[in-house]
Amino acid sequence: MPRKPSASLSPQALLRAATKEAYERVTLLLTTSASDFSPEQQRRLRALLGSEGAANPAKRAKPAKAERKELPPRYWLPHTQETWSGRGRVPNTFLAWEGTVAHTEWKKHHPDERFPAYPG
Repeated sequence: MPRKPSASLSPQALLRAATKEAYERVTLLLTTSASDFSPEQQRRLRALLGSEGAANPAKRAKPAKAERKELPPRYWLPHTQETWSGRGRVPNTFLAWEGTVAHTEWKKHHPDERFPAYPG
């Protein structure tokens, strides 16, 4: 089967072919001459090749997730001093407080609010 002339190959195919050839040359050089390099050169080669995985973008360390900031309290229960930021699930103490007499009395004076606002 005759080989296609390089003029008819796409740029991606040409790049793949060149990359494959360069890889084979580098691999041959490193396997045959690795012991001839000085320890400093070997260290630099390992750093360039990313023996820790840094050279391969797929294996790069993922950036650390941002630390979550403690949100300021938005609601509080005066009788227990428990606070809640208003994010996420409602704490059980707030849910339990909703059915109490204290909640009913408080709700008479604050009909548009679900829980008491944190003072401050």
